[in-house]
Amino acid sequence: MPEPYYDDGTVTIYHGDCRELLPDLEAAVLLTDPPYGAGHYSSDVEVLTGDLLRDWIGDFTFVGVFGWPEKLIGLCVAAGVTPSEWVTWWPSNGRNRGFNLHGLWREVECVATFGKANWDTLRQPAVVTTTPMANTAKLRGGRPCAPNTQVRAGDVWRDESPNLNPNQPPRLHPNEKPVSVMRKLLAVTEGDVADPFMGSGATLRAAKDMGRRAIGIEVEERYCEIAARRMGQEVMDLGKAA
Repeated sequence: MPEPYYDDGTVTIYHGDCRELLPDLEAAVLLTDPPYGAGHYSSDVEVLTGDLLRDWIGDFTFVGVFGWPEKLIGLCVAAGVTPSEWVTWWPSNGRNRGFNLHGLWREVECVATFGKANWDTLRQPAVVTTTPMANTAKLRGGRPCAPNTQVRAGDVWRDESPNLNPNQPPRLHPNEKPVSVMRKLLAVTEGDVADPFMGSGATLRAAKDMGRRAIGIEVEERYCEIAARRMGQEVMDLGKAA
């Protein structure tokens, strides 16, 4: 193994090709947003294959992979696997980049997950209404329920896409994902985390906020530098986080 690009005792970052480095690393969870091959940045070359996905599923307790729906379906067919759960990320603050082959706006990305996960972790207390139905709450669709009912999370997540507002700082990566989405995906898993296509380090930042050990690999050095700076920020107080 090469010397780490960054190591703070909780998060370790390697600069290199994940296909060469990942087999020598140990982790229980693999969560990643691989390049889709659309050419949005210099290393945006499609490298994830069905064989590699199948190897990951055999090597890790939980695997979560972002992608456009048609990309993920093609990978699953090539690997001969079926996701154990499928989550759709639909940013509430704007469309994702570009068009699909038929000229439709790409408004969502998906996450195919495989392996062991406790999705009940994402249950949230039902919201108590202020209507005459005192001390009741409503689930989606208006069905009443007890005020302390734990409501299951849906399979469509509306977390904002980072830094799309002109008044915000520039995006850290052209395909940057919200730390909040990564945090929810990690919340249903246990163990150390690996992200073989870490980009600007959203997965690592989420893991560190949660007190989880994480390893990231990135082929472009400039994103290793950006991710290392993110890891140097103070760990969030999740009790106060939205």
